[in-house]
Amino acid sequence: MKRITVLSLLVSASLSHAPALAQESSGSAAPPLPDEIARQLPKGDVVITYAAGQLTDSPRTDYLVAVHGAGDTREQPTPRPLLIFVQKPDGHYRLAARNDLVVMRADDGGQCDPFNDSADGLVIKNRYFTVQNEVACGAHWTDYITFRFDPKRQDWVFHKEISQAWRLNDKPDGDALIADPATVTDSDSKRPVTFSEWRPREP
Repeated sequence: MKRITVLSLLVSASLSHAPALAQESSGSAAPPLPDEIARQLPKGDVVITYAAGQLTDSPRTDYLVAVHGAGDTREQPTPRPLLIFVQKPDGHYRLAARNDLVVMRADDGGQCDPFNDSADGLVIKNRYFTVQNEVACGAHWTDYITFRFDPKRQDWVFHKEISQAWRLNDKPDGDALIADPATVTDSDSKRPVTFSEWRPREP
């Protein structure tokens, strides 16, 4: 089932309920993707976008890389793995974690691609990172999913998901769209979910 049926008309997540995740670098603003990382990408996949920043306790630069199949379209969608690469003390990079479902597929957003149409897509801030899926054609919604680095586990765990929708204003005055209240899903400290284990909510 496409995730738009799960999210309904979710849009414009309010990050006031989560740590501010000002973008460190993403896409073309990020440092060039190291060749060593490029060589570790899944065979046949190409990069959609990537972001560079601090993903662990180390001050070294790590990378989030979203990839997809070369022929990925709404008509023929492919999985979109999100890969976490961390820089080791010797300067080399290793693939530390992977999730194939956190980045929405091309056909999960109705008329628009919910990831390629996002303003940022991937945002990193001080060991937290957010995956931003959003649509602003036909339906208007965003779905922001944030993970944080857990030093005890030496892994990333789910932190928060914030979804919100806009609906048409049926009154002649005022804004054309009205924001519905945000839906916030917090993590459960007693049952932490790692980045690799995270799955979308069931409908």
